[in-house]
Amino acid sequence: MVDAMSEVRAILLDLDGTIADSIDFFCGLSGEVLSAAGISLPGRAALVEAIAFGIPPASRFLPADYPDREAFLLRLYEARWPEWIQRYGSEVKPLPGACEAVAALAGRGVPIGLVTSSAGELPFLERWGIRRHFAIVVSRDAVRRVKPDPEPLLTALEGLGVAAVDAVSVGDTPVDVRAGRAAGVRTVGVLTGAGTAAQLRAEGVEAILTSIAELPRYLDDGRHGESA
Repeated sequence: MVDAMSEVRAILLDLDGTIADSIDFFCGLSGEVLSAAGISLPGRAALVEAIAFGIPPASRFLPADYPDREAFLLRLYEARWPEWIQRYGSEVKPLPGACEAVAALAGRGVPIGLVTSSAGELPFLERWGIRRHFAIVVSRDAVRRVKPDPEPLLTALEGLGVAAVDAVSVGDTPVDVRAGRAAGVRTVGVLTGAGTAAQLRAEGVEAILTSIAELPRYLDDGRHGESA
C-alpha cells in the first residue's frame, strides 16, 4: 500500500491510457500500418495486448519474412509520421475525471511529473488546461530509452530533485509497472488503458485503481482501490 500523502514527495503520471483516452487511436494507427502492408488485421484485443507490453504492433504482426520488411517500415514511417503526430495532438481526448484529478493533486503542493513514451509537443495538454500542473514532462524525445527502462522515470525524479523512495508512479500497463519497479518507486495501476488487472498484478503493482480519478483520495489514506 502507498502510505499517507504526507510521505509522497512526487507523483509520476503516465499519459496514454492513464490521462489520455488514446488506446483506440493507437490501435487505429497500428491497423493503418498493417493495412498498408496488406496484412489481415488482428482483433482489437490482440492489438491492445501488444500495446500493454510495449510491443509495436508492426513488430508483432508483420511477418519476419515480409519482403524488404525494414525498408517498407522505414518508408512508411517517414511518409506518415508527421501526419500521425499531428492527428495524435488534435484527436486525442482526456479520460473522464483525469484532468480534474491532475488539478486536485497539483493543488496539494506535491510536484507532478508526466512520463510518457509518446513523442511530439503534446499540444492537448494546453487545450485540456493541465500542462501548467506538471513540474516536468519527460517524453520519448527527452530520453534514449523508453519504458520499461527506468530512464524516463529517473530523468523525471532527477529534474524534480526527489529520491525514488519518496515517489509514486501511476500507469495503466505492465510496462509502466516494470519501469516503476526498476526505478525504485512505488507503483499504482489504473484500469483505463491497455493493461488488465491480472497483467498489472503479475508485474507486482502495489495497488490497482479503477481510474486516476481515485488517486487523490487513495493517496490521502491508502485504503481505496484494489490491493494487489
